[in-house]
Amino acid sequence: MRQLLLSRGIRAALTLFLCLVLAFVILRLSGDPMMALVPGEVPPVLLDEYRVRWGLDRPLPEQFLRYVLAAMRGDFGLSLIDGRPAIELVTERIGATLKLGLASLLLALVIGLPAGTYAALNRDKLGDRLVMSTAIFGYAMPNFFLGLLMILLFALQLRLLPSSGYGTPAHLVLPALTLGTALAAKLARFTRTSVLDVLGQPHVRTARGKRLSGFAVLIRHVLPNAAIPVITFLGFEIGLLIGGAVVTETVFGWPGIGQLLVMSVTRRDLAVVQAIVLMIALAIVVVNLLVDLSYGRIDPRVRGTHGKRV
Repeated sequence: MRQLLLSRGIRAALTLFLCLVLAFVILRLSGDPMMALVPGEVPPVLLDEYRVRWGLDRPLPEQFLRYVLAAMRGDFGLSLIDGRPAIELVTERIGATLKLGLASLLLALVIGLPAGTYAALNRDKLGDRLVMSTAIFGYAMPNFFLGLLMILLFALQLRLLPSSGYGTPAHLVLPALTLGTALAAKLARFTRTSVLDVLGQPHVRTARGKRLSGFAVLIRHVLPNAAIPVITFLGFEIGLLIGGAVVTETVFGWPGIGQLLVMSVTRRDLAVVQAIVLMIALAIVVVNLLVDLSYGRIDPRVRGTHGKRV
């Protein structure tokens, strides 16, 4: 267990460091942030003063070293827009993004898992074709387009739900449907494939030969063995939900870190963008670490390194 955590921790640290390097370098190479913060008629002398004030006049290696040392202390810099700590601006938005992400994930689980299992149990039948056709449609539909369609239908035409905003359960419905639709579609297809693979295994045929009921075979033998690849898939998708929320939050005016990221990129607020990128990377790393540790609990055949139980 300790060796597993140590190896995963080293990999996580390297991943976060590489994300930090890429974000830092790409943002610096994209142009001078001072040009986006001040009017075009500002004298060059004043621009130089601002660069000195924010430390942008120093060589890039020195800027990067200063940033890394500060980040190790939990200091991610100040926002170039309002002068507040970047991490403070980000943490203010985390609650809204987590609420949207959890609602979307719950929706995907409620729809995707049963739909994929049903399709697998009815392979090549009408129900299977209907489920998979719907899944392909849901996966292919872009988030921004689906969100606009839902606003037109449920907010403008039927007037059942608000088109934007935050604060009540009604405000959560349309963004969660928009963000959760693609995940539910992918989850249904992945679950179908995983369940079909397990249905062809010898132990399932043996269980059926013992005249167990179809429900008992499904619960005891099929779903537990099909769970590991599905959980692996969810491990990647849960982390990517935060990234996918960028478009959805922008369309619905949802005050999460996705909307903050778009605003910060537009205004070239370097410290805030770097903090958000690092936080998204951290979320993906942590979720996948939890997925790795859960394997041994789900399937007793899975063990940690050197024969130790995970």
